[in-house]
Amino acid sequence: MQITIADGGIETALTDRLGQELREFAAFELLETSSGRIALSEYYAPFIEVARERGLRLVLDTPTWRANADWGARLGYDAEALARVNADAVAFVRELDEGAPAGSPEIVVNGCVGPRFDDFVAEQRMTAQEAEAYHAPQIRTLSEAGVDRVTSVTTLDAAEAIGVVKAARAARVPSAVSFVVGADGRLADGSTLVEAITEVDAVTDRAAEGFLVNCAHPREVALGIQGQAGDPALERVLGFRLNAAASGDEGAGDDPEAFAAAELALRSYAPAASVFGGCCGTDAPHIAALVDGAASKRTEDGSVDLGSEH
Repeated sequence: MQITIADGGIETALTDRLGQELREFAAFELLETSSGRIALSEYYAPFIEVARERGLRLVLDTPTWRANADWGARLGYDAEALARVNADAVAFVRELDEGAPAGSPEIVVNGCVGPRFDDFVAEQRMTAQEAEAYHAPQIRTLSEAGVDRVTSVTTLDAAEAIGVVKAARAARVPSAVSFVVGADGRLADGSTLVEAITEVDAVTDRAAEGFLVNCAHPREVALGIQGQAGDPALERVLGFRLNAAASGDEGAGDDPEAFAAAELALRSYAPAASVFGGCCGTDAPHIAALVDGAASKRTEDGSVDLGSEH
């Protein structure tokens, strides 16, 4: 199986590598200025370079994690302004592939749909119906702008995931769900990854293309699923986009090679996973290390595994 790579931690890379100041950690505001658009281009460029050099399919997230109603209001964006910036984000990422050499690998433009709340507070959690209504405007705009897929990112519980998947189905756009787990390997409401996937699939008739995990360290993810190896729900895991540092750890976190080895090792629990990228504290070197690590990995029968033909 050949891997698909994704970009890294866009917000942390924009601040750490490119010196950008992001209000409320919102990258979409950079689309409003020429200097901001240059910074976004410089963020995406090394991931495109790695994908083209190695002939690998690439998933690029739109910088729209914060471009929903509540976060937009904090930044002074009303519904009309949010619709404009979401559509602009899709066009911007799509244009990064213009002028690509003939035969270049595909770039999948993924519409990034962030959570309504960063922290889990039981009293403010939405029902699935409320989540569908809340996220529908952004998802509809992303769909109309031509994304290849939308993904609910850093998703805290099954209810919000169900709402996003249903809104995507209504907008006629493919969807995926990327859950976040804590230091104990569980979602914020205490459920396991297997339980959350099972619930979303049951309520939506498996409408999502699949599931990922992001914004957690590989060992935290492993802690949450190592006792559930072989569960059919884990066959629905498309991939991982994880952090270089564990919860509560300070500093830069794992070096790219250690990070890549730990993330790729999660395929022993989720054998269908083929998408690998980064989240907080990761950047282009971490993604390059994932490619190198996948290329050197071999299956038990001795055949070349992920991406090693490149």
